[in-house]
Amino acid sequence: MNFIIIASIIAVFFINFYFIDEIFKIVELPAENTVDICQTKSFNNMRTALICGDIDICHELSELLEQHNVSSIISNDKVQLCHPYPYDYLIVVHSSDLDNLTICSIGMKIFGINNVISICNQQYNKRIYEENNIPYLFRNNLTASDIVYKLLNICNNRS
Repeated sequence: MNFIIIASIIAVFFINFYFIDEIFKIVELPAENTVDICQTKSFNNMRTALICGDIDICHELSELLEQHNVSSIISNDKVQLCHPYPYDYLIVVHSSDLDNLTICSIGMKIFGINNVISICNQQYNKRIYEENNIPYLFRNNLTASDIVYKLLNICNNRS
């Protein structure tokens, strides 16, 4: 009987160790991955945008923003927001509305980014975006130029 209790305690200890190790893998990223997470365009007194989301559209957005004299950082990791610079804009284009809402809320409330735009993927989530005052565009037939146009118009109207 004592053997079963001791074996159970040891098993629980190793299971907890495994879960803690998995949590640290999520929270701490190795130094060699940080270059892949944040791709930086030139920063020479330009306005700066943080773009989070699906890589293909992020690169299109980055190129369009560059045409409007806005430098950009692309973050393709949902866990870590790169924050070495104060951002003027935040664009979030994940395929998950939960990710979009979370990143926008963090950007607005913690980082103090006022110029934010997101993609709304599901019709029934529009209400959540509106309740949280997060500017959004609905995904139907949406292009990168639509997103940049809307973002820059939001910013110009606030000035």
